[in-house]
Amino acid sequence: MELSGPVAGPINLISTFFPLSGVGYVAEEYFLSGTAGSYRLTGSAGDDGEWATEPDGLAPFTTRLVVYRPVEGYCGTAVVEWLNASSGADAPPIWLLAHRHLIRARMAWIGVSAQYAPIHGGSVMAAAAEGDDTWNSVMLPPLKQSDPVRYADLSHPGDAYCYDIYRQAGELVRRLLPGTRQLLAAGQSQSAATLVTYVNAIAPHGSPYDAYLIDGRPGRPATLTGLVDPEALDGGTRVRADSTAPVLVLQTETDVVGLMRSIGSRQPDSDHFRLWELAGAAHADSYSVGASFTDSGSLTAEELAERMAPRRNPLGVDFPEPINSGPQHHYVVQRAIAALSRWADGGPAPAQADRLTVSAGELALDVHGNALGGIRTPWLDVPLAVLSGLGQEDGGPAIMFGCTRPLPGPPPDDYLPAFRAATDKTVAAGFLLAEDVPEILATAAVNQRRSLLLTGGDIP
Repeated sequence: MELSGPVAGPINLISTFFPLSGVGYVAEEYFLSGTAGSYRLTGSAGDDGEWATEPDGLAPFTTRLVVYRPVEGYCGTAVVEWLNASSGADAPPIWLLAHRHLIRARMAWIGVSAQYAPIHGGSVMAAAAEGDDTWNSVMLPPLKQSDPVRYADLSHPGDAYCYDIYRQAGELVRRLLPGTRQLLAAGQSQSAATLVTYVNAIAPHGSPYDAYLIDGRPGRPATLTGLVDPEALDGGTRVRADSTAPVLVLQTETDVVGLMRSIGSRQPDSDHFRLWELAGAAHADSYSVGASFTDSGSLTAEELAERMAPRRNPLGVDFPEPINSGPQHHYVVQRAIAALSRWADGGPAPAQADRLTVSAGELALDVHGNALGGIRTPWLDVPLAVLSGLGQEDGGPAIMFGCTRPLPGPPPDDYLPAFRAATDKTVAAGFLLAEDVPEILATAAVNQRRSLLLTGGDIP
């Protein structure tokens, strides 16, 4: 492996818009070159996840790594995100969801361009986008098109080699960031599908990663050629039970019974596996595609609440319903990373969570219309709205975003005390970080006032 950089000039990645220097971080980009291997099955790709594979071909590659690291006080934990390729360009959903905790804990974050499409073009969603203006609105140009001079040397041999490229990137991090003692692999959505395959088929050959956060996986993981077929996500493929590195899978409602259709892949918790199913959450929401870009930690509660408010057009295209505006995915992912890091260090395992209540393939709902079961948070147990991972019925990218439907009438008089009690209960259960509670309560007070204004209630 050869590493060059940091490369001078602006980094091409749609990420947080606030300057990282303001939170004591620096952003760098490196080019990684070497020879990657592909793999082939020596048996069947069974639903137990215990896939037997062997090395296949070899091919040269040059890809890029984006590094966000603290200038001082690095804690030694690096989160290595498999950048999402669904839009045709790299996207960092784990960073966007969890950067507040990563910065607070002084963790490093590394985004890996592991796949072909964000470098050369094309996408797993290209077929869906063909002739569909709504899908076309989320397709973005690849690196070699967006900046042909800066990225002239990048070359990817194809997604059969993406797993070994990601493995080599992890091996490099300890050399790139002295003091690194722990590597957490992470990926969401399409990258979650490839990470399931990585754990099942590649990690048994040797892996630098100490633990895995798999967020929003489909029922059927990627093939060994890196293919994720949007038309064939249903399945019951589990994470292999003999993984020696801890694995935490976090699923929203969209991921369990909606777009990703992963309900068949449910498996019991074990000494090295946890499944968290999050009630009231969507695959993407108003935090991940809105507030996350400017949430540096310095926003007021009013500013943060406004940027998390439900909207119909998060991608510049009108959706049938306002998108899911519950921030629980953001806050629970932060708790998941903290719990996974402690687990990988030999500490206690993350909390065990109830599964969402599902009957005949559909979520069971409470009297308001919110889901029963799963991880409970104050946004569901003391609700101002129905928050769902479903509800956008017209297809297209809207189906990833769920919906928000305000409840009629003003909030009850005891709304804030009840919300605080529910928040404390979720912290004690192990699904929210105590450090996030002041912000959670402050934005709840803002949302209460806004709800009272809209419903004609008395503002305290």
